[in-house]
Amino acid sequence: MVFSPHKNISIPNDFTLTINSLLINKVDHTKFLGVIINDKLSWAEHISAVLAHLRRFVGIFYKISFFVPRNILKILYFSLVHSKIIYAIELYANTFKINLHDLLILNNRILRTVLGRDRYCHTMDLYMACNTLPIDLLFKFRLLQYAHALYFNCSSLPSFVLNNFQTNKQIHDHNTRAKDDFHVVLSTSSIGAKITNSLAFKFWNSLPIDLKQIQSKSVFKKAILKFLWQNDII
Repeated sequence: MVFSPHKNISIPNDFTLTINSLLINKVDHTKFLGVIINDKLSWAEHISAVLAHLRRFVGIFYKISFFVPRNILKILYFSLVHSKIIYAIELYANTFKINLHDLLILNNRILRTVLGRDRYCHTMDLYMACNTLPIDLLFKFRLLQYAHALYFNCSSLPSFVLNNFQTNKQIHDHNTRAKDDFHVVLSTSSIGAKITNSLAFKFWNSLPIDLKQIQSKSVFKKAILKFLWQNDII
């Protein structure tokens, strides 16, 4: 698979790659550790695969909702649906929101069935009732947890990750309000701006000061969940 930052670059048909005289087949997408990666890094095939997987549960949840209590339906939702959505969300949800639209709508539909709500119910009420978030905000939620672990030097992270960032006060001596924030290196390309660290730092820097001072992982998780229910961040 050949990766290129430019969509208008075409690879010659006679382009081949051999290793120890073995011809390596060229593909435009492949599955690796349960994630389907394509040569444009648009995650289109992976999102389509998640959609196909979740569509099977629309009818199932509707039929069993007449016989199964709501609390059991919630357990089934998190076991069968949410677990599929959350897996590698830090990767595949790093795309334009329009690419997640069908997945968002399908997840809302399943949640309405699980909670017994009609189509006029506000979508955020669905997620608050299940103590979770829409897919686009769930992506930000996971990156904020990652940024929190970096900022407070979580021992579970490898040293090369912990050493791969700087705060503004490590760059300059100016006594600004943002001196304790992550130092974000501006990118001149759209691809560079979507690097995980850049996005995580950007989301973290956008948080109110009181949230950025919470050191406890569990307390931060609850606080940031509540914050994202009420706000969106750029």
